[in-house]
Amino acid sequence: MNKLTKVGLTALATSLVATASYAGELSVSGSASLTYTGLDTNSDTNPWAMGDSIKFSGSGDLDNGMSVSVYYEIDGASSGHKVYDDYNLKLGMGDMGTLSFSGASSSSSGVDSVKDIVPKAYTPVYEAANESTGAADNGLLDTSGNTQTGQWGYDVSAAGFDLSVSYNAHPAAGATAETGYSVSYGGLMDGLTLVYGIFDDGDVAENDTVGVKYTMGSLTAAIQSTNVDYEATASTDQDATHMGISMAINDDLTVSAGRQEVEFDGVGEDEVNTGLQASYTMGSISTSVALNKVESAGGVADRDAEASIFVASFAF
Repeated sequence: MNKLTKVGLTALATSLVATASYAGELSVSGSASLTYTGLDTNSDTNPWAMGDSIKFSGSGDLDNGMSVSVYYEIDGASSGHKVYDDYNLKLGMGDMGTLSFSGASSSSSGVDSVKDIVPKAYTPVYEAANESTGAADNGLLDTSGNTQTGQWGYDVSAAGFDLSVSYNAHPAAGATAETGYSVSYGGLMDGLTLVYGIFDDGDVAENDTVGVKYTMGSLTAAIQSTNVDYEATASTDQDATHMGISMAINDDLTVSAGRQEVEFDGVGEDEVNTGLQASYTMGSISTSVALNKVESAGGVADRDAEASIFVASFAF
């Protein structure tokens, strides 16, 4: 791992120095969107909101055959001021793969490449309803952590396998390094993808996941099993099973259904997330609807919630 990091750093630094005298251009993108989120546990909050992010991206080819790309997102913060929300830098090395650095919250390597392979028409079944209860997204490969600020990533394809690594040497004060590995393979039969991932969250937890996804025509189905094993005896380990199916009714309409069940070690109640969703595109207008529900969030009996979500986006 150390050799890989040193080689990547040297290549990235050399590339940046070699192109320092050139002015770069960034393309700007954004979208007009309106969201309604109805939570049965929080009726006093205004359910209406609009999109508030602006994205900047740029890329270019280097004289040595490599390529560099950069991405920034300016998003709203709780203080009401605009902030750099996500940003990353990537070095494309052709057949040797892609080296990336996540400045903040924008890594797609290691843990993030396989933590949730279940198809959905809009949003994961565990997200909106859990937010209404204040609970975390349980039963995922990175439930115990995965700090993306200052994280390195490396992705490469070889012999039909997609391999991915993430590494953060210093995720937080007093914390030890975090390392994630994943592999995906789609060469066994047409439409079938197998994934496996492990995540060592320093001295916090050691987690693993395995999943299968199959696509046949307009139908996609997947099932994934994830274990979150905390090192501290006072923490509650998690075993989760997540499954779902989506179907493209036509070129414009997609529907999906999903279910995630999380078993907590030593806790009598299982967290159950379910959801029905649909997305539809009509010209320059895209709409999505999700009906998500959580029962016994975090393993607490009667900690239930429902979320009704509607999103309208406009392309121009």
